[in-house]
Amino acid sequence: MRADREDMIRDALAALPEGEFHLPDALGAAWDTLWIGEKVGLGNDFLKAVRAGRFAGIEDTGRKDHGLHLYVKRST
Repeated sequence: MRADREDMIRDALAALPEGEFHLPDALGAAWDTLWIGEKVGLGNDFLKAVRAGRFAGIEDTGRKDHGLHLYVKRST
């Protein structure tokens, strides 16, 4: 994952309340500026990073909702 994309995600996650979320919802308008290939790549990179524990307090629920991975933010 590119450093600028990781920073964008970290900023979005910091502002996010605890609970379940989809990556596009967390990123808001920034998600809409990405090309489809970037969205797919970023989604895959984020999933791998979450599973590797690179985002403290963020977990993969192992479920999908409306075709999107569902994550949960917990207090750290």
